[in-house]
Amino acid sequence: MNKNDIIKEISKKTLNFNQAKSIVDEIFEIIKKEIFENSNKVVISNFGTFEPKITKPRIARNPKTNEKVPVSSKKTIKFKISKNL
Repeated sequence: MNKNDIIKEISKKTLNFNQAKSIVDEIFEIIKKEIFENSNKVVISNFGTFEPKITKPRIARNPKTNEKVPVSSKKTIKFKISKNL
């Protein structure tokens, strides 16, 4: 299931497609903003928790040339599923 499928399912039950799309887009934007801009975790009861995670800088290897390449740290999202799901 992808984002478009979620929008279609919501639009079948309550809203038209465009209203459902705007709501789903807004929900994802709020989650992204809280995680990436505010560095807060987002807890959705009976579903799971989205947490910001900062990866450590490391040395990677280019598989084609076997050259060592530095990779800087970056912010990613960690998702932990709820025990009640």
